[in-house]
Amino acid sequence: RQHLPVSFAYHTLCMPGSLEGLRALSPAEEYLRIVASAAARGLAPPDKTVLITGASGYLGQHLIAHLARTFPTWRLAAAYGGLDTFAEDFGAVCACVQLDLTDGAAVTALVSEVKPDVVLHLAAISSPAVCERDPARARAVNECPPLLAAVPAHACFVFLSTDQVYDGLAAPYTEMSAAAPVNVYGQSKLSFERALTAALPSRSVCLRSSLILGPPTPGRCRKGSFLQFCAERLSAGTATDFFSDEVRSVVWVGDIVSILASLARDGVSPQSAGVYNMGGPERVTRVEVAEAVAAQGGYDAPQLIRPVARSSLPPAARAVASPPDISMDSTKLRSLTGHPATRLAEMVAGAAAAAGASPF
Repeated sequence: RQHLPVSFAYHTLCMPGSLEGLRALSPAEEYLRIVASAAARGLAPPDKTVLITGASGYLGQHLIAHLARTFPTWRLAAAYGGLDTFAEDFGAVCACVQLDLTDGAAVTALVSEVKPDVVLHLAAISSPAVCERDPARARAVNECPPLLAAVPAHACFVFLSTDQVYDGLAAPYTEMSAAAPVNVYGQSKLSFERALTAALPSRSVCLRSSLILGPPTPGRCRKGSFLQFCAERLSAGTATDFFSDEVRSVVWVGDIVSILASLARDGVSPQSAGVYNMGGPERVTRVEVAEAVAAQGGYDAPQLIRPVARSSLPPAARAVASPPDISMDSTKLRSLTGHPATRLAEMVAGAAAAAGASPF
């Protein structure tokens, strides 16, 4: 796979081979080192400074690649977890800083040094199963009080929430629908939503995202989107069970990137602040997503796609509560941004085109 080229002069900040001697530095100290290195090379001050958490994840990588191309005079401070290859893949286009969100002092110090104009908060423990196994850690990471407390007075804040704040019993959901999460993951995200809107009511946006689909990431990543999973199973000829009774408003990663970039560029006003559903225009199951991938790739769907009702599984196989239908009406967000929503067939075709000859 092609990784990001070292060709963005302003952002050539954290180069491979320079990391081993720096592991004892705190996140704030590492950020200061990167900024000092840029200043020493005579690079101009940035037009805007954006702090992105969860930068090494699937959405984070697509977002950073887009922002670096589109806004080359912005400083991108990319906070990431434990993905060792992230700084190597993205150090040419952003200031890569490893950060543990459960370390409140480190979070506070980093935000204080970055002084962001915009915070794009994508980081989370996003696996419901992992959240259920360790709810205390899930809440520490996903609720992260020190991050809110440290945000500068002038900054706007955009939070990636989830459709799993809904219980799945009264779809399609609007922003006026009651939020009643059925698992720890949804509960922790809703808790941060409420803390954010209370702390920054006129300069924050919460985006309740559906399942994100898209092409492979520009750098190495632990996990792709569900499209990559489907393509890998189908291309290998492996018959696979897919849930037929869980419904989502799947959303294209490119649409989310465009929305986040627009909010970062334009900021958040009292008129635009608030909570928004962020899903695509169709209600689909995982079976239907797999069938769309099979149609695009010419795979034998009846032989390889086995529809299974999650509700039919034994209790031991459904240890984590999962809302059955959390499809959403995202008209409010589309009215705000003016950005059209991508349909499933277009997502699948776009991911296939971006992946080229490899399974997408």
